[in-house]
Amino acid sequence: MSSKKLDEIDLKIIENLKANGRLSYKELAQKLSIGIATVFKRVKRLERLGVIKGYTAIVDDSALGKAVTGYIGLEVRPSDTSKVLEELMKMDEVVEVATVTGAFDILVKVKVSSLEELRNFIYIKTTQMKEILKTTTMIALEILKS
Repeated sequence: MSSKKLDEIDLKIIENLKANGRLSYKELAQKLSIGIATVFKRVKRLERLGVIKGYTAIVDDSALGKAVTGYIGLEVRPSDTSKVLEELMKMDEVVEVATVTGAFDILVKVKVSSLEELRNFIYIKTTQMKEILKTTTMIALEILKS
């Protein structure tokens, strides 16, 4: 959807829901000084158009024992990209996968409980995929914005 079809009210609704997805229609209406029915119709329209894809809880992974975040750049043969992506999507440690330009073909974000678990992911799980030619791993020292 083109951002040209979104007006200032739509953008304010989106901004408020990004900050707190649990806001009620009434709270949104009060914050934006518009009617509840208007908020309801606009939110439903944004959902229908796919601008708002869903609502989720933001979880502190370290509180769940996943204190280590790793970013792994993968180089793969172009003909094997789909197969590697499919396998990565099945792995519990993998929280984000993107095809990228530059030095890598795929960038993977993993959340694990320890450096040992990260090592096992890199040296056992990724080496089992013969389509992966090279990996480059970066460990996040501190995540400032997520």
